[in-house]
Amino acid sequence: MRGHSPKSNLRSFRYSDEIAAILEAQEGNSLNEKFESLVLFCFYKLESRKKDLQCIEADIKRERDRLWNLQKATEELRMLEKDLKSAKFYFEIVERRAKKIAETEV
Repeated sequence: MRGHSPKSNLRSFRYSDEIAAILEAQEGNSLNEKFESLVLFCFYKLESRKKDLQCIEADIKRERDRLWNLQKATEELRMLEKDLKSAKFYFEIVERRAKKIAETEV
């Protein structure tokens, strides 16, 4: 992972205690090696993480589409249930009228 190019970039910068703790936890014998290790690790992992994120986002989109379709189907079933209850109500009216007609016929 680490390149063996000469270190021609001399820089100095300040950082917080949190960054110091993160740097100290990295592999390396010196602060410079630890910093280089961290930067290279992050740089080389970034592309695979982006691909992982794209896959996860595609999964989320698929699941959202599936959920939307399930919600639409559920709503259609509710409407069908309502229609069936309404039809049952009117068939009962028709049945009562038919019985009344049958009872009044001579």
